[in-house]
Amino acid sequence: MATTNQNVGGLDEDFRYGQLAIEGRLITPDQFDTAMDLAKESKRPLADVLVEGGTVDATTADRLSKALKRILKDERARTEGGVHVKKQIGGYRLIRRIGEGGMGEVYLAEQLSMHRTVAIKILHQKWADDEEFRKRFLLEARAAGKLSHPNIIQVYDVGKYQGLYYFSMEYIDGVTVDDLIRHEGPLGLDKVIDITLQVCEALEYLSAQGIVHRDIKPANIMVMKDGQVKLADFGFIQQAVVDRELMQEGTTIGTPDYISPEQARGERDLDVRSDIYSLGASVYHMLAGKTMYSGSCSSVMRAHIDAVPPKLKSLRGDVPERLVEIVQKMTAKSPIDRQQSPDDVQKDLEVFKLDLAGTSGELPTSKSGILNVINAEKERIVALERKLKDQRVATWVWMGAAIVAIAVAGIFAAMWAGR
Repeated sequence: MATTNQNVGGLDEDFRYGQLAIEGRLITPDQFDTAMDLAKESKRPLADVLVEGGTVDATTADRLSKALKRILKDERARTEGGVHVKKQIGGYRLIRRIGEGGMGEVYLAEQLSMHRTVAIKILHQKWADDEEFRKRFLLEARAAGKLSHPNIIQVYDVGKYQGLYYFSMEYIDGVTVDDLIRHEGPLGLDKVIDITLQVCEALEYLSAQGIVHRDIKPANIMVMKDGQVKLADFGFIQQAVVDRELMQEGTTIGTPDYISPEQARGERDLDVRSDIYSLGASVYHMLAGKTMYSGSCSSVMRAHIDAVPPKLKSLRGDVPERLVEIVQKMTAKSPIDRQQSPDDVQKDLEVFKLDLAGTSGELPTSKSGILNVINAEKERIVALERKLKDQRVATWVWMGAAIVAIAVAGIFAAMWAGR
């Protein structure tokens, strides 16, 4: 069979082959698990099992096998510094590789015309011949280039040079939250709250622009030396007005460890509440020092859809109950049960900070912080009044029903006595 010749061979390669198929929504996680079991038992390539079972056609299986071969070849060929290091691309001289994502590599570079240090992202060569990925890459750059916010990395330029697609952006001298967790373990409460509030500022701005980021995670949250937070890596943002051009129903994009349930199901019409879930999963990681779920890509995706995560209190006893409740609300399975906007998350956190400051005497001093606390307190009072009103209505209903029941019983008793 043609697919056998194209299969890279080995269980590790089969696993990665399956993950590519899942990410492309060609198979479901359950189909992957079933096919992997058959592949192990029969000692045949996963591609052959999928084709023989009618899960994918031979052409698609062959295309996936070739894509995986290109990926593995690029990984073997890539040195520590990156395949493009010391090259000049357009008006940029590449210095060293500083990161890599699913769509491209990021390099520290010098913009020769401006004599300034920038970061430049280059689309992986394995995707350069794929028209859909080229569109997505350019869309990413153009959408990000229109953004201007202190908590979002600024994009400067986008272009193509000798077959390479790239865009340059602001270079951040700092670390990712993922780095902080790996080096420090669970982060302090004040640091977690400060980071989360700043990311909410960025998400509120993105939402106002009709943009859903779709890949909020600790590795995409940068913390500068002065404490300012920058949201990074727009490899997966989709502008609401254009995502129909690139996205088909059932496509999943995002990092499984922080992916929202609706995103894991491949739903298309996502909104900022999906990013709130991913931010909540990131906050959980910051507080607990570990992700909400662990395991294979498919098992983690399923867990985000229907599994209850380990209790945060059991992993870190000093997390206040109110903060646990805020994180639980952010990571509710249904979007309607979450905070409905980043501003709602900010209000919850500002009120929590106020409660926390009750023991230390530290109160919010910024105008926005004070207004958030006041508005949140008003909303909390209104919610309590509504709850009490509902309880009073329910009480009166029950009392009325009881009175009616007593009266009816009295009437029947009188009638019975009269007989």
